[in-house]
Amino acid sequence: MKVFSYQKYPYTVYKFEVIDSTNNAARREIERLGTSADRLVFVADEQTEGRGRNGREWLNSEAAVMMSIVRTTKLSMDRMPILNLVAALAVKDAVKKLTNGVAELSVKWPNDLITKDRLEKVCGILSETVSLNGTKFAIIGIGLNLNAKKLPDGLLQPASSVYLQYGKFINVIDAVNAILAEFEVKYNLFMKDQEAFLKEFASDCVSIGHHVSVDNGETVRYGVGDKLAKNGQLIVRYEDGETDVVYAADVSVRNQTLIDDMLALRLRPKREPSANKGAFGKAALIVGSEDMPGAALMSTLACIRSGAGLTRVLVPDAIKPSFTAVPEAMILTDDEDADELIKWSNAILIGCGMGTGKRTLELLKKTLESKKPCVIDADGLNTLAKNKKLYELLHDKVVLTPHPAEMARLTGEKVDHVVKYRTRVALDFAKANGVNVLLKSDSSVLASPDGTIRYNDSGSSALAKGGSGDVLAGIITAFIAQGVKPYDAASLGAYVLGLSAEKSIDFLHNRFVAASDIIEIVSNDLNRRNKQ
Repeated sequence: MKVFSYQKYPYTVYKFEVIDSTNNAARREIERLGTSADRLVFVADEQTEGRGRNGREWLNSEAAVMMSIVRTTKLSMDRMPILNLVAALAVKDAVKKLTNGVAELSVKWPNDLITKDRLEKVCGILSETVSLNGTKFAIIGIGLNLNAKKLPDGLLQPASSVYLQYGKFINVIDAVNAILAEFEVKYNLFMKDQEAFLKEFASDCVSIGHHVSVDNGETVRYGVGDKLAKNGQLIVRYEDGETDVVYAADVSVRNQTLIDDMLALRLRPKREPSANKGAFGKAALIVGSEDMPGAALMSTLACIRSGAGLTRVLVPDAIKPSFTAVPEAMILTDDEDADELIKWSNAILIGCGMGTGKRTLELLKKTLESKKPCVIDADGLNTLAKNKKLYELLHDKVVLTPHPAEMARLTGEKVDHVVKYRTRVALDFAKANGVNVLLKSDSSVLASPDGTIRYNDSGSSALAKGGSGDVLAGIITAFIAQGVKPYDAASLGAYVLGLSAEKSIDFLHNRFVAASDIIEIVSNDLNRRNKQ
């Protein structure tokens, strides 16, 4: 062990090669020194018993910062957790200075630092309180992945290091000194003006203004981080309408992404100018009935306008004349051609306006048995709900696009329950059946079998019209045909449709927007994006 002073501020630093944990060392020194144990720092090259929140193992990594800060404090116990926030801001600013302003980290309430772009953890913080002879001591443990070139597999959440993210090697003691300097700045701000401190923290906190999950060890709830309470607790607005103050829980933002323009641009299908129509995919649509030709027309037109290279449509013979308005589509009317159509395609849409009779059931079964990427919408969903043995044929290339009533039929839950707990309902169904779910609402939820969640908030009340779902299904099918993965295609389709509906308000009031109006805007918007 080496003991030295940090000159800028009166800290005594204890440096160990190997120790059980820096927090344990801090407690032992508090017991030895008593009330004089203030402004102490414990740093280790290796910990044998390091731990994080809820007793999790705190892994060592190559050249990491593993340190604990001891401060005497007169803070009341309900204010003590705010020291996690102080330390998080201190580490964030220290890393930014050490990387010459390159590092872009976000704080995740209450005690983590993550990368802004990939949401990978680089730092964890654990604070404890010790009382001795009437004096309270705060022990703030900090674990920062600094120079690791590789991190262990199987971590609870994806992690990274400062070196991996920003390519800069930083001396551990230099990092310790920088963290202590910033800790003093943030601690003094907190003690002088708590409101200003919380405002600064909130501005850097990825848990505020974003979708979050809150796991209290018994249940997981979904909502949006709203703001910080006066003592640093997180206030969450849940999907069920409740607002609650979270004092201690695992609050996660990972795998819960709001789809925005940047994500949409990344997901969009690539279109080479020199490519021919065969390069843009083969879309097969099994849609329509004598009573509902419009659903077949809109889904087909949306698919073509969204870039599918070749589109073939299987419809009842009675509605074939309606397709003179869509000369780009090849029309089939004999169900005997279904097998060949499915084999020919690389993306299938089934269900729009078909009804729920025997024909729909047979064609849906053929589609699922093919294991081809497919979108199941409208009466395809209703048929699936009536014939739950078909759930055994679902797979991870299938996209289901239910609204809440259709989701209720699929799950057996009441519609109110689906609306109130839409994220949990969509995620549970996706995981249980190995399928991608786009649960449509004013804030649509997209859940994948691997637990990824995306939200789409684009759109307007203009989409609350018959035919919007058919248009969406056609768009998603076109994107899959062009090589976009089914879950990504559903995400992109929901966003593009919503954005196009918003743009339609520029020249049509909500009540005058029909689903067919949006198709032209979708086409124009995709053309613009492909040029970017």
